[in-house]
Amino acid sequence: MKVGDLVKWNYPNSTDPDAPTIGVIVSEYSDNSIQSYWNVKWACAERQNIRPINTEYLEVISESR
Repeated sequence: MKVGDLVKWNYPNSTDPDAPTIGVIVSEYSDNSIQSYWNVKWACAERQNIRPINTEYLEVISESR
């Protein structure tokens, strides 16, 4: 994964119908842990914020150049 990739959120057991599903990676996020996170800008009107998401819950739909 890298900045600019189009991603899909694959959080297991999500029952929130307003949960974002498609977004663009805008930057790496570090919280000084072993886990890898990316800041994602979601393409939905309900959640226009950027938030860090763990790599294991993201699937690349289209890679940036």
